[in-house]
Amino acid sequence: MEKTEKKSPKQLYNKLLFIYTAVIACVVLALMIYFTTSMRRRYLENNLEFLQMAHEEAVAYVENCSNAADYLHEELYNSNMELKDVLHYLSDSTEEYQKYRLDSFSQYYLLDYHGIEDFSASAFEMYPSLIRLAFVSYEKGDLTAYTGGQGVYHTDDGKETLENIRSGDLAQEGEFSFLKEVRDPNTMQSMGAMIVTFGADRFRTIRSSYELSELVVYNENGTMIYDSAGELPAEELETARGAHQLETKLKAYVQTSNPDKLNVISYLKKIEAARMPFGRWVMIFAVGVAAFFVSECLVNWYLRRVSTRLDRILDGMTKVMGGDLTARLDAPNNGDELDVIALHFNEMCEKLDLHIQKSYLAEIEQKNAEMAALQSQINPHFLYNTLEAIRMKAICNGDQEVGKMLYSMAVTFRSQLKEADVITLAQELHYSKKYMELFEYRYPKQFQSGVDCPLEYMQVPIIKFVLQPIIENYFIHGIRMRDNDNFIRIMVEKRGGDFAIIVEDNGRGMTEEEIAEKNRQLRENKMDKTKSIGIANVNRRIKAVYGSRYGLELENVKTGGLRVILTYRPQEGESDEESNDRGR
Repeated sequence: MEKTEKKSPKQLYNKLLFIYTAVIACVVLALMIYFTTSMRRRYLENNLEFLQMAHEEAVAYVENCSNAADYLHEELYNSNMELKDVLHYLSDSTEEYQKYRLDSFSQYYLLDYHGIEDFSASAFEMYPSLIRLAFVSYEKGDLTAYTGGQGVYHTDDGKETLENIRSGDLAQEGEFSFLKEVRDPNTMQSMGAMIVTFGADRFRTIRSSYELSELVVYNENGTMIYDSAGELPAEELETARGAHQLETKLKAYVQTSNPDKLNVISYLKKIEAARMPFGRWVMIFAVGVAAFFVSECLVNWYLRRVSTRLDRILDGMTKVMGGDLTARLDAPNNGDELDVIALHFNEMCEKLDLHIQKSYLAEIEQKNAEMAALQSQINPHFLYNTLEAIRMKAICNGDQEVGKMLYSMAVTFRSQLKEADVITLAQELHYSKKYMELFEYRYPKQFQSGVDCPLEYMQVPIIKFVLQPIIENYFIHGIRMRDNDNFIRIMVEKRGGDFAIIVEDNGRGMTEEEIAEKNRQLRENKMDKTKSIGIANVNRRIKAVYGSRYGLELENVKTGGLRVILTYRPQEGESDEESNDRGR
């Protein structure tokens, strides 16, 4: 026989060290990738949130400016004095306008006159973002612009402004305006216009608060008001937005809005959206490398300990292979599987001789049991053949009743000898009927029996010898020997997919407490060997074959007596032929 090569624990140590190193490297790399991806996703989510916030702030600024222009226009009409002053300013010549103001002072003795200048000054006080408030006369064609602290600008030539009004383009780089018509409330004639202009500095402030987000504002005429990046002209942006290709054109995440005929576009470059600072990369790499080296040191220390212990186990096994059953291993209390192996190894060596002896003894006992089983079959066969001989002798002598009794007895014995473990309901009911006929001969005219089973259930398989112990229990404990109206009947029902065999009698019955206790024992599959074990044995066989949910259950009958209900479900593929094959 070829000698087996002894393998050193160092071989296992090297293999495990390589495997664990590879596993640690993969785990650390996976964690680094996970944390990098997670952090980049977090940066992306934060930057997209900042983009949304920047866009909302820009849109809110435009809407606030629009609301401010509406409010100033409304306030002008709420002040009758200021409105009349503005109307005269727009329609009268300079001399006529001055005369109107002097007449108003002298006629109404007004000490606090409010005119166009006061209205403009109030507007700049209320709205610091307002950079210009201009009034244009449609009749005269002149323009007067108030610029807050920088004074008043007036020109008689407002053609350019009127042309811008007609084209609807009042914006220019760094500012945007809202046009409000000024009409005479009496005639509803449009006398001129009030142009409310706001600066774009607020957009610049918003852009500086969200550095990665770019902001573009332009009007419907394509005039650029503010562009933080200067990447594309307004015409190209509008064309791409109309074709739903703005994200592709800018290669960015885009937010667009159109408040009060101004286009507000906020975008975040995709290449910048998830970019992680260099310091984060260094931190993740440093943590990953540190985790790898710490894990490697711990694994190396642990594997060296395991290698030493495995060396001792291999030495012990080598001794046992050489026939030394006195070899023992140290089993320190490390609490791992190697301790268990050492303990089991020692137990194995201690009990090996006993196991060998028991193996020989078990083989001898098995042969003895086979002989006993063979002898146990000889006596029933001999009795069955003897009963058949006596029955034929009785029939030949003309004693038909004794012949019938012997036939019933012979059928009962044959059912126990020749049939397989699983038979049909028809066979089980036939043997039960023959068994009850024996008692009819024994107790003539004292009881009646009956069997009720639909024809379609006759071929349903069932394990044999389950009804005879129940019937026997009735004749031992239930029959009333002094009465002649005793009966016992067997019925078969189908309940869903289960079958129920009901054995009902009118015997002495049991008390409710006795039935409850007996049913408890049947459910728990217990057997009281001090009492009759026939029903308990049937219940145990049913549960063993068909499952714990099946078995026997006892009930009292209202008219007196006892009802035993046997429930089971035939197993799939089970048939009488298959059962007979198993019984051979």
